[in-house]
Amino acid sequence: MVFDFKGLIRFTRLWASDTGWTPRRRVIFAAFFFGYPMLEAIIWAGLLMDDLLFRGYRREPVPSPVFIIGNHRSGTTFLHRLLSKDDLRFSTMKMWEILLAPSITQRRAVAGVTGAARWFREKLIEGLNRLERDWHEKSVMHDVSFQEPEEDDYLLLHIWSALTTGLSSGLLTEAIPYTYFDTALPETDRRRIMGFYRECIQRHMFADRTTHRLRRTYLAKNPAFSPKVATARRFFPDAKFIYLVRNPLEMIPSFVSMMRFSWDVLGIPGRDRALADYITEMARHWYAYPLEQLDRAPEGHAVIVTYDELTRDPERTVQRIYNELNMDMGSNFATVLSNEATKSKSYKSRHHYDLNSLGLNREKILEEFRDVFDRFRFDTTIGST
Repeated sequence: MVFDFKGLIRFTRLWASDTGWTPRRRVIFAAFFFGYPMLEAIIWAGLLMDDLLFRGYRREPVPSPVFIIGNHRSGTTFLHRLLSKDDLRFSTMKMWEILLAPSITQRRAVAGVTGAARWFREKLIEGLNRLERDWHEKSVMHDVSFQEPEEDDYLLLHIWSALTTGLSSGLLTEAIPYTYFDTALPETDRRRIMGFYRECIQRHMFADRTTHRLRRTYLAKNPAFSPKVATARRFFPDAKFIYLVRNPLEMIPSFVSMMRFSWDVLGIPGRDRALADYITEMARHWYAYPLEQLDRAPEGHAVIVTYDELTRDPERTVQRIYNELNMDMGSNFATVLSNEATKSKSYKSRHHYDLNSLGLNREKILEEFRDVFDRFRFDTTIGST
């Protein structure tokens, strides 16, 4: 069975028995308890219909997919959305496709709506856009939109095997196996999870090819692939990886702040020390393990990019990525890239972090990540007084 029913039952029991219940948590728990099964019933009906109506997707090749990986808050979203504008080369998934329509059947149904159904869809999109604008004003996360490319690890929510279920809920013991995927999960689970993921990509590529009459390269932003590199290379032998690395003195507090915001939204009681400790240990593995794996990758299959060089000169950085991964850049995208790089220069982050208030110790980070600072020559004075 590809769906982890035992994991879902265990999670529900742990979440229900967790201390610190608030009115917000009760509402969210009730919404989850009733909403998730209903959504997944629809999702799985679509997936099963694919095997009746579009069974050829199982033979769909996924040649040389490109995976953008690295610790969270390291520029993966910015690079993903930038590369996705090379739409003659790349195909990627939008948030609505990942969460609501991973099946070919569902996408065809959405594309085929007319009349009143189309009016309803437009009104729904308008409502979602209003919610998104309100969310962006309050959130410390990157801008999230159902219409934008997003992290495709959320596909694994449909088999209850995603990192975010434990990490975002505050049940950190549930996150451990996915935090250390290649070294913590049994082989049977790794095959089950990555097999489902590959089938979702095949579905997407089948739908993409038959819609656009063009065979494109699959592009994904998936930080949660960082501890999965070895398994990913087994399931996608010719995959190419772009690993983004950011100064730990910036990346760790940014991620802790994002997760603290997420926990506040969900009404999870304050566990700042546990969160800070977990994120630090998680980052330690997500720096060391993928770098170790990718240092051994064949030439042309991996490129390492720092957050600083990407944000300082995105045009030159993307050109280097294309060169090192042996990809030709078309003139159309070269023009788009130049324009986007110009626009990005006006961006200024509105977030500033105090390490102590986040439960972090600057000297401890410098000590634990000394190899990262030395290898990439990151500034060690950030956060000093």
